[in-house]
Amino acid sequence: MHSSYWMALLILGSTTTLAHGHDCKFRADRAAGVDAKGVEKVVVRAGAGELKVVGRTNAVRIEARGVACADSQKLLDASQISARREGNIVYIETQLPQDDDATIDLGVALPANLPVEATDSSGDAAFEDLNALKLEDSSGDLTIRRIASALDVNDSSGDLTITDAGSVRVNDSSGEIEIAEVRGDVGIPSDSSGDIHIAHVGGSVNIESDSSGGIRIEEVKGSVRIGSDSSGDIYAGRVGGDFTVEADSSGSIEHESIGGQVKVPSRPE
Repeated sequence: MHSSYWMALLILGSTTTLAHGHDCKFRADRAAGVDAKGVEKVVVRAGAGELKVVGRTNAVRIEARGVACADSQKLLDASQISARREGNIVYIETQLPQDDDATIDLGVALPANLPVEATDSSGDAAFEDLNALKLEDSSGDLTIRRIASALDVNDSSGDLTITDAGSVRVNDSSGEIEIAEVRGDVGIPSDSSGDIHIAHVGGSVNIESDSSGGIRIEEVKGSVRIGSDSSGDIYAGRVGGDFTVEADSSGSIEHESIGGQVKVPSRPE
């Protein structure tokens, strides 16, 4: 990971001095942008490299800046950032050659009231201060903060940290999940592996299916439901509504301070 400091600088200023942190033979700044007037959604499609998308309350443009890195000048020339508008949607995309030896670390700044739909292929990514976010991520750690309304994440691998959102929906294949400070509901239709920790939820929590890893849920105003859990310990504490575990193959189930009914699988004597 190149550090959140690097990506913060990418958003705030020139990238020329930042490229020296990259281990590549050829590098160059890349930039693109469009006016945000009348735009209703921003779509970000990023290839290999780190990604940071930030909303700003006073922004009037959608700006993308990055550093392209490659092992040859030819690959570098083919590594570009584009910004185009189609109707009321703006598309920010990286163009990379079909080669593992080229990347673009990308930073995008946009008005905070715009929803974002993003696809990220590889590398760590961060999203902050957005209206709404729908994200497809293949690999790398994810950090998501301050999403005003709905957050929908499909993540293949890497740790996921979410702090402060209106509502959360996560499908995850592997990696730890940390979710905190959610005003509405939290839903996890599927999680394959890695621990789950959820805290401070204004609505309810529903984990439909979890294959492996511990689950810890606390400070939930609504109810907590776990449909099926294959392995790993489960803990629920300080839940305002019901606590339900419908099926559990192995691992302990503990709970405390449950305001509603408790329904968990019986254990053989």
